Amino acid sequence: MGSGFSLLLGLAVGVAVSSAPWPVKAALILYDSSGTLSLPVSQGRNSVSGHVFGDSRQPLSDVHVELLSDLGQTVSRTRTNGSGRYAFFGIADGRYKVRVLPYAADYVEQTQDVSLLPLSAIPGSGAETQQLDFYLRPKASANVGPLSAPGTVLFVQEVPAEAKKLFEKGIADLRAKREKEGFESLRRSLEIFPTYFAALDRLGTEYAVRGNLDKKYFEAARVLLTKAVEVNRKSFSSMFGLGFSLYHLGLIDQSIEYLKSATNLHNKMINGHLWLGIALKRAGKLAEAEVALKRADELSGGKEAEVHWHLAGLYSDQKRHKEAADELEKFLKNKPDARDAEKIRQVIGQLRQKAPTP
Repeated sequence: MGSGFSLLLGLAVGVAVSSAPWPVKAALILYDSSGTLSLPVSQGRNSVSGHVFGDSRQPLSDVHVELLSDLGQTVSRTRTNGSGRYAFFGIADGRYKVRVLPYAADYVEQTQDVSLLPLSAIPGSGAETQQLDFYLRPKASANVGPLSAPGTVLFVQEVPAEAKKLFEKGIADLRAKREKEGFESLRRSLEIFPTYFAALDRLGTEYAVRGNLDKKYFEAARVLLTKAVEVNRKSFSSMFGLGFSLYHLGLIDQSIEYLKSATNLHNKMINGHLWLGIALKRAGKLAEAEVALKRADELSGGKEAEVHWHLAGLYSDQKRHKEAADELEKFLKNKPDARDAEKIRQVIGQLRQKAPTP
């Protein structure tokens, strides 16, 4: 059809009434040089706008959104902006559908109906504005690893098809408890695409949580998650997993750096603050450690036994005997079947005796 865009206004000359099956008075249709529909815009006074959110109410940018006729034909297309907002203007009266197509993200497609039927004494002269927000659900195949934080914003990459296929196979194998096959598929996906963030993060965090079985897992996690945070510095799971692994490898100062970054990214993860407190205590930064551990205690509602255990150790080191005893009692309250529970009760008694009387 020649270079650039050709403009078709209904018929060959002038503006003709559209014969489209949806109620449009006149249609302005743009085709590119290949004849592909680019942006149909119906001529009217109505509008539809809204926001597209992920599962944690995080706005999703650059997501495709379509306005469809009641019969399913595409009337217009757009993408969400940096705030997750989309908008369609100049829409004729009628019933439509708005469809969100998160092609590059691990969310399920969603469609909602909308009616644009303004009340007016003169037909066609009124206008209606509709607000239609979308809250997308993650796909079942989404990368939800062992250290993932709820509401994590998905990191979008252009991934080679074969690498993505291997990644999805690896996730399916891990869900089915086929650990060996799952790890192998994730490794192969990284051979094809070495900066594949989802694969780096998932394999790295899976290794991190297995480090207590074999220290080699912590070293492998360190390598993978160091690369992951180079690719995406906004991932809690990669930051926390790296800090956690570095701590267990004895690299305390480095672990504190990444654990602090993790808690800054997601301030409501109990484990983030717990392990930051543990690392700070080991580094001798007791005041900072207490702040981190108390934050973990606050987030858990006082129900995380391990937080009380480490607070007790912190207070004992500072000879704050009464507070140490109080924390050990809270530990036993939350974990009454703890190993050596009777010995812990004896320690509580000893701490009470050492505590200054009011």
